Parts: sequence; C-alpha cells; structure tokens
Amino acid sequence: MSVSDHDYINFSQDDELNYILKKYHKSQAHENRVELKKLGQAYKNETKSKRLKHVEFYPYLEKHLDKLR
Repeated sequence: MSVSDHDYINFSQDDELNYILKKYHKSQAHENRVELKKLGQAYKNETKSKRLKHVEFYPYLEKHLDKLR
C-alpha cells in the first residue's frame, strides 16, 4: 500500500497547521503556527527526514506541547 500526500504534514499551509493545533486544543494563532514550524524543523533535523508523517510527528509534538498556547 502506497503512502499518500495526506499522510504527510505540509508545514507551509496554515490550514494544516491549524488542524494540528485544534487537535491538541491549542490556539490557532500565528505564534503557534510559527512554533509548530520550528518544532517540525527540529524534528526533521533530529531524524534527518525531509518530510514528516502525522503519525511520526505527533508523539514528538506531545512532548513539546508546553511551547504552544
């Protein structure tokens, strides 16, 4: 079974970032979207990945929810 684009996070789309923020009951504010992008880049660097799947990123994000409002 192939992986679809839907499985990956597009950090350049505000609606995708807002979806993640809403999922974790965080404000969909600009500052939180910027912080999500930073967290995404940090995780990409840590894992040496070019793209992140939702299922890969969420456990990492859950350890850093304190950085979001």
